[in-house]
Parts: sequence; C-alpha cells; structure tokens
Amino acid sequence: MNFFEIDFLGKMAALLKEAFKFKKYKAMHPVLAVFTGILMLPIVIASFAVTAVLAGLGFLFSFIAYPVRYLHEIVHDEGQTIKHATQAVIYFISWPFIFLLYAIISFILVLLVPTYALFAFLLYVWSLGGFKFHLFANYTEDISITVEGRYKLLPPIYITVGALLVFLIPLIHGIIYYIDLYDQYLERIFFPSFFGGIYPVYVWLHVAFTVLYTLIGFVRHPKKKDVVEAE
Repeated sequence: MNFFEIDFLGKMAALLKEAFKFKKYKAMHPVLAVFTGILMLPIVIASFAVTAVLAGLGFLFSFIAYPVRYLHEIVHDEGQTIKHATQAVIYFISWPFIFLLYAIISFILVLLVPTYALFAFLLYVWSLGGFKFHLFANYTEDISITVEGRYKLLPPIYITVGALLVFLIPLIHGIIYYIDLYDQYLERIFFPSFFGGIYPVYVWLHVAFTVLYTLIGFVRHPKKKDVVEAE
C-alpha cells in the first residue's frame, strides 16, 4: 500500500476501537483489572497525548493530500488531451505548485509514520496486547484477536511490583528525605525537589517495568487465537 493513500485517521480510529474493547482486562478479575488500569495510567496519558498529535497530523495530511491528488489528476488528464505547446504551458504553471504541495505532505508523512508507530506501541502496551502487533499504518491484516483463558498470577504480581515502585518505596524514601531536610532546616524545598526530581525516577522505573512485563507476560497470556476473516 502506498503511504500517500493511507487513511491515517481511519487507521487510528480502528486501533482505538480495538484497544478500548479491553479484551485482556476482561480476562482477569474486575478488581485486578481496575488496579492494573490505574497502574497503566502513565502510559495511557502518554498515548492520549500522542493520539492528539497523530489526529492533528492525520487531519492536515488528508486536508492537503486529497486536493493535491485531485489537482494532479486534472492536470494529467488535461495534458493528455491538448496540444504540446499548451501542454507545456499548463505543466510549467501548475507543476511547481503541485510539487510544493507534494513536498508538504511528504514532510507531514515523515512525521506521521513514527508518530503512528509510537501510538500503536503505546496502545499495544496498555491494552496488554489487545490487538495484533504492528507499527505501520499500511498493515492490511485484520488486527482483532480473540482472547481465551483467564489471567491468574500475572495481574497480582504486576500490581504488587507497581504499587511498590509508585507508592510504597517513594513514600518511605520521601519520609527519610524529609527528615534529612528537616534536620538541616531545608524542609521548604521538599516538595519541589522530591516531586520535581526524585519521584519522577520511580515513575520512569514503573513505566519501564510495565513495558517489559506487558510484552513478556501479559501479551503472551492468557492463551489467545487470532481471528481470521472469511474471504
């Protein structure tokens, strides 16, 4: 498939639709699903930000690509039916403008491709592999999957480690850090220094753990079977 012909907004909508079916979350106890979703929030928020960027780029791409393709076809068709001298004049006048538009959508496409790849990856992580993995919008297979089986040990382990990284360990670290600052009469800098520099480290550790744990654990389980559409 030609990248210039891809409906990025349609592809984005289809991917969001599959992710929000929560197929993998429905394979675990509702309480575990809720806590798992809460701990996925950093990646969910990041995916929403990327979605906004992708939607903007996709709209701009479509807004320019459709008219330029139509204009290109008109110039090409007219050029085939008129005399050579007039044909040369039409091409001389129209092609610089058409080329400029193609250059613009090519630049947008350079931004769109990696943005869609990041978008697909983030959704794949927080949906726990809720659709067929792909990074490029020209993927033409059916992305839906059927989930069989139930999660048992994976969600409690993920929730326990996630809670330690995001809540318990930072809480203990924060208490010790505050006491140390208090002894030095510097407790006023606790909030900006802790939440501006120390706590984000734990969040990034949690994000790294989430990505690895999802790709190694959740994605592979429970047993799933890809859906193949009848032709």
